[in-house]
Amino acid sequence: MKQIAKDLNLKATPDSTFCKIFPKICNLFGKYTLSGEFQGKEIEIYTTKFPNIKQFPLRLAVKSNLGLVQSFRIIARKKPFLISLHKIFDKNIYFTSNPILDSRLLFSTDSKDLLNLILQYDEIQDQFYNIWKTRKCDGTLLINNNFIIYHEPFRLVTKATRERIKNVTNLICDIVDIIRLSQKNNKTS
Repeated sequence: MKQIAKDLNLKATPDSTFCKIFPKICNLFGKYTLSGEFQGKEIEIYTTKFPNIKQFPLRLAVKSNLGLVQSFRIIARKKPFLISLHKIFDKNIYFTSNPILDSRLLFSTDSKDLLNLILQYDEIQDQFYNIWKTRKCDGTLLINNNFIIYHEPFRLVTKATRERIKNVTNLICDIVDIIRLSQKNNKTS
């Protein structure tokens, strides 16, 4: 976690006094909260437990607040094995015009125009691909009017995890820029 904080120039705050006694162990198990400004956006990186489960598994989360009035919801996650069930039960499945993204990711949204706006940039599509380029990435990106959050099951902070978190942080900052720019354009129109 400290390496992620160093790479992204964020402040690392230990979650407990145990971290002050055994910093190397806590660093490996993600017992730090990273916060600060990255590319002009407030970013927070932390580990959290799944609801209603006492100890493990944990999930690593990257979050940035939006605080917009207009309500919307966009979810991007690894394409599940039984995609047909999602097509039947989730009415908001969205297919992009990019076959590479469609083969790896499942998008669901209630705001297709905003998702089209986000995915119109090749850099954004490349960032999505870089995050979910391996089948092992079980992360989920949730975008709504209050915040953007990415979370994935957490085991240990490895080099691949650090690289993915850096990519996610860049993606979140770019999406925040696109959404805020679109909100300004809607107000002036």
